[in-house]
Amino acid sequence: MAARSGGERDSASARRSMAPMRGGRMVWFPQRADFTSETKPFFLTSEFLVFVLYLMGLGIAASTSPTIDARLFWILTTAATIGYMLARGIAKAASRSRVHDPREDIDLGRD
Repeated sequence: MAARSGGERDSASARRSMAPMRGGRMVWFPQRADFTSETKPFFLTSEFLVFVLYLMGLGIAASTSPTIDARLFWILTTAATIGYMLARGIAKAASRSRVHDPREDIDLGRD
């Protein structure tokens, strides 16, 4: 088998290394249609499952224990809800939306 020189590439690897053109500009990320969304609906996440199980346990504990009154129940429920919303916000913070955004089609006249 003959060894290749450092600068020589086959046509398949050369095609993989070229970036696609979009609007006359080179882009280095895949087209939106080329990959699927990594985000899940809220009801399929582990945060939601833990949130629901916590609220169920808290409700059972509040109804059977004389030390957990209605005020403490609602304080703990509010704290759990805030924690759930923060966890979902952090989980979605780094993910890009995969739907078409019409703002991307606006031509501002810049090159």
